[in-house]
Amino acid sequence: MTLIAFHDGDDNSSLDEWHNCALKIEKNMSFVSLTDKQAEKAEVALVWNPPIGRLAELKKLKLICSLGQGVDHLWKDISLPASIPIMRLIDPFMSHALSQWVIAVLFDFLRDGSFYRSKREKREFCKLSQRDTFGMDVAVYGVGAIGSVVANTLKNLEFRVTGWSQTQKPYLLFEQETGKSAFQKLIKSNLIHICLLPLTKSTKSLFTKDIFMQMPKGAYFINAGRGEQVDEMALLDAVRTGHLSGAALDVFCEEPLPKTHPFWDEKKISIWPHVAAQTNPETVIRQIIDSIQAVKLGRRPRNIVDPIRQY
Repeated sequence: MTLIAFHDGDDNSSLDEWHNCALKIEKNMSFVSLTDKQAEKAEVALVWNPPIGRLAELKKLKLICSLGQGVDHLWKDISLPASIPIMRLIDPFMSHALSQWVIAVLFDFLRDGSFYRSKREKREFCKLSQRDTFGMDVAVYGVGAIGSVVANTLKNLEFRVTGWSQTQKPYLLFEQETGKSAFQKLIKSNLIHICLLPLTKSTKSLFTKDIFMQMPKGAYFINAGRGEQVDEMALLDAVRTGHLSGAALDVFCEEPLPKTHPFWDEKKISIWPHVAAQTNPETVIRQIIDSIQAVKLGRRPRNIVDPIRQY
């Protein structure tokens, strides 16, 4: 019997759902809450934002699996066992879902959704001139498992897409740039900016006041990467002064977003509660079970995180 220690954020309301999904494929598994005393016998930890120090207490642990595609929540714990491999989820379902979210918020901006909703409330039947979006320049920052799907989808919708990442990926079919100078060039030359980067030491606080002011006047910023990549007050100021047309945000420095946060009062900033791509147990449980079986056989699981790159 393989014992799996489970933790899903601040509560374990989905523990039974994950357990039932696993049992459809592998009967020889048992789930227990990470905070339960029994978890100290677990060989696998399936977690999101676990309590600091708790994973180090699991002396029989052989594999840590993040409940999402991101793993930055694990680096908060300086006691994280360095010898235990960490895997992240690579799920086409999540990539597809996030590409839909990007398209939804992007077209809501480009087709003046907020304007027409405000006119509906006043029962005013009027219109704005329609933007010409054919060949519009779009920069996608981060073109990994999720970002590459988003970039390809936008390319197929006739946008002129350029992806930016740490390394060139020869198998992708859209334009790519790498390096700091290329980042600056994209910031200055694109109207639409989409951040899908993992949170690492090099991407933290990447979008600053200086960066926002270098974007073309009227630019639009979309973030489904991580909140800590953005200077939130600088973004707010850029929107309020009219330099940016607005922003759509799914991630924030503090989540849930505090009720007192000034973002709530800015109508040009669209706020989403970190739902652009949610983990679906049904679509990812197979890769988790395969990774557990690989570890038990002394093999290297797929999608192992590089602790130096932090993704």
